[in-house]
Amino acid sequence: MAVILDSDWFNPLYFIINKIKEDDKIRTVLIYGGKSSSKTVSICQFLSKESVFHSSSSIAFRKESTIIKTTLKKSFNLAIDGMHVYPAFEKLEFAYRNKLNGSEIVLKGLDDPEKAKGIESYKYVYLDELNHFDYTEYEQFDLSLRGIKGQKIFASWNPVDENSWVKTDLVDINKWTDTTEYGTLPSPDSFVRISEDGSTILIRTTYKDNYWIVGSPSGKYGYRDDALISRYEALKTRSYNSYKVNVLGEWGKTVFGGEFLKSWRSEDHVSECEYNPSLALHLIFDENVNPYFPCGIFQVSKDEKSFYMIDYLALRNPENNTTTMCRELTRKLRAWGHKEAVYIGGDATSKKADVKQEQGHDLFYIIMAGLKEFAPRRAVMSSNPSVRMSADFFNEILANQVQGLKYRVDKRCKLVIADYEYTKEDKNGGVDKKPVTDPVTKVSYQPYGHFVDLTRYFICYTFPREYISFQRGDIGQAITIGKVYSKNSY
Repeated sequence: MAVILDSDWFNPLYFIINKIKEDDKIRTVLIYGGKSSSKTVSICQFLSKESVFHSSSSIAFRKESTIIKTTLKKSFNLAIDGMHVYPAFEKLEFAYRNKLNGSEIVLKGLDDPEKAKGIESYKYVYLDELNHFDYTEYEQFDLSLRGIKGQKIFASWNPVDENSWVKTDLVDINKWTDTTEYGTLPSPDSFVRISEDGSTILIRTTYKDNYWIVGSPSGKYGYRDDALISRYEALKTRSYNSYKVNVLGEWGKTVFGGEFLKSWRSEDHVSECEYNPSLALHLIFDENVNPYFPCGIFQVSKDEKSFYMIDYLALRNPENNTTTMCRELTRKLRAWGHKEAVYIGGDATSKKADVKQEQGHDLFYIIMAGLKEFAPRRAVMSSNPSVRMSADFFNEILANQVQGLKYRVDKRCKLVIADYEYTKEDKNGGVDKKPVTDPVTKVSYQPYGHFVDLTRYFICYTFPREYISFQRGDIGQAITIGKVYSKNSY
């Protein structure tokens, strides 16, 4: 049987996967993204093609075998029928047997880790909805695949919670670099990245990469589904978190309840907040080193009623130190050509001399010395504000623009947005500081709350009259900020 495949049957992701296949150094291909982004079908098309043209056998897993017929099997049927190679296959209940060369595609559920054994004879392993598996199960697959040149593990999933093991134990432990070696995707929100050791590819896709949703560039094939596109884009204003996860394919928050910032809404408080060269910069720190050393970069409008986080730094080990922080901030400020005032502030407890710092000098002294070319000014409260009261003030600004104050965060500050979304409240109304342990370094740290804290410090120092008025209960009274309030004001 002569088989000829037409390029008009495929999306761009399919061709990228085919290019990756030629690189024997690539062991793992991780593909995630928003809904309708052609992840699963493209992988199924590739595995079907490999069976027909290269006699390569594959095994595809779902966590639960009970849903294979309505998930994996439907995707493989769509792939095989759409490629018009169905005469080559005998379709069984949980397998596709190639009648031309004896290769097969087996569909299995994973009921226990033992099911991962015996996969050495397959050239390709596919794990559909990887986040449904456990890390130990994934690790078993990785260790079991051996003995055939060019063997690869493919895994796909829709983005889920920021705390998923897929992100923390698999994606975040690698350093990634954008690459065009294997091709590119049409959507500006998509990417193809390679790990530092060159063994893993990470791909993010969106519905804009699916020509059977947005139509092909030539208009000669594919299909444009305007009704579905409208529904996806409507989420941007109706529920930004849902839009972020389901449409853009970004990691997001899926479980709600117990938030410290109860009034934070990404759909309302995230926008484009560009650097304004005519305004001062406020560099605000939280004295913390794990999981990162944070700095929020803020600006306040000329009418002193709107304020923004325009950028941030979160330096991780081994760069989580004052020397690197000053170097990176210097680089940013020079790139902006910043000439206006620079204020240094943050955690008041960092004013003390500390064993982590140069003997006899506090954190702010060292930062100011490192940024001396910008003539920074110290802007630190005598003590940190009440956690509960400052949190209530922050929440009122977010919910009701109390005292006329309005806060926004630039959309590029993704780590900050996640911190605002995920920081939990403890039983006493404070920040939940329950630690977690890094799976690689074994260091315990507080995962969230660092940017929440430094933002509280910034708000209470920058808007002291509004904060005092709020504490007195004068919520409705609008107060214009002056320039000097006390020895601690700037």
